[in-house]
Amino acid sequence: MPTARTAKTVAYVAATLVAVGGVGVGVAVELSHSASGRAAAASSVAALGGAPTGQPASSLTPSPVITPAVLRVPPLHKLTPPDVIVTMTRPASLRAVQRLRKRPGVRRVVLADRGSVALHGVRLHVLGVPLSTIRGFTPKLTATSTPLWTSVARGELTVGYAHSRRLRHRLGATYAADGYGGKVAPLRIGAFATIGLNGTQALLSEPAGRVLGLAPDRVALVAAPKVPIDALTGELHKAFGAKAHLDVTRATPVNQSISSSYATETIPAGYLSLYRRAAVTCPGLPWTVLAGIGTVETGNGRDVHKSTAGAEGPMQFLPSTWSMYGYDADGDGKANINDPTDAVFSAARYLCAAGAGRGGMSLDDAVFSYNHAWWYVREVITIANRYA
Repeated sequence: MPTARTAKTVAYVAATLVAVGGVGVGVAVELSHSASGRAAAASSVAALGGAPTGQPASSLTPSPVITPAVLRVPPLHKLTPPDVIVTMTRPASLRAVQRLRKRPGVRRVVLADRGSVALHGVRLHVLGVPLSTIRGFTPKLTATSTPLWTSVARGELTVGYAHSRRLRHRLGATYAADGYGGKVAPLRIGAFATIGLNGTQALLSEPAGRVLGLAPDRVALVAAPKVPIDALTGELHKAFGAKAHLDVTRATPVNQSISSSYATETIPAGYLSLYRRAAVTCPGLPWTVLAGIGTVETGNGRDVHKSTAGAEGPMQFLPSTWSMYGYDADGDGKANINDPTDAVFSAARYLCAAGAGRGGMSLDDAVFSYNHAWWYVREVITIANRYA
């Protein structure tokens, strides 16, 4: 049976957020310093794994593709995860978009630019997004990070965790980025985060994306949670044409009762029930992923300890993160970090906020946000597959 890797792992739930003026806790993003923070850049970049290769931390500057007048970041009003992402070979018809927005049940339609950008030998599929409307389409932990969206507003690049491996020690570095049509512009890696939009590896603001030649209005993000998928896809083909590619991203129900004999033989019955019940609170999150995390962290409660980083309880939360995501699941009037019921339900709550219910690469990114190590993600998913 897999056991907790306590000797080799510093398990934590909050990711590191380094931004201008301080550190935020419980936000699944990592950011570099802005220009106003360059005086402290050396120590801050060191805390994120060292200065970018070949470029002193003190020399880091924002991408000069946005003017200061564009630095306003609109507030987040509501989370509206997309039900379908539409990709087109031609610009979307604005008339068709306006008609679609008036359809009953269609909550939001947002257009974005599409293309790819190469920097430091890494080519990324990028969306150029409108800051006024995009935040609510991303997972909660990303959507609520104003420092992240301020970075995007400065013309900096946000890279999805799953695609940041070759750029891991280059957070804050500025490179000559190769876009479409021979367009080249300085581009700074401003953040790593969970993006949660299928097929999107990185985000830029629309103005920055157009400097690099991203194709305008080639993607439509559509939120219509109460419209049946068949009816919605029919409407989208009418609006954008039969050749438009539709990627259904609405969370699908998961049968939480399915489990292998290995799972029932190795997971204590009480924890098995908790994992199943907690996963139901996050549509699209398999109980097996919660169980994989519980297994790696404490052997499903068999080895509850306090890590060297200060993480506590059966699901190994940092107290600072627990203060934000701890949940009184058993109704005793207190969210107890050491109580299995509270801890497992709180882990589901955190993973959901990190986009785990969206499946695919978003699930990997959510597990990565739980503990920033790719070996950890691989081990959790491997165990989850054995439990299914």
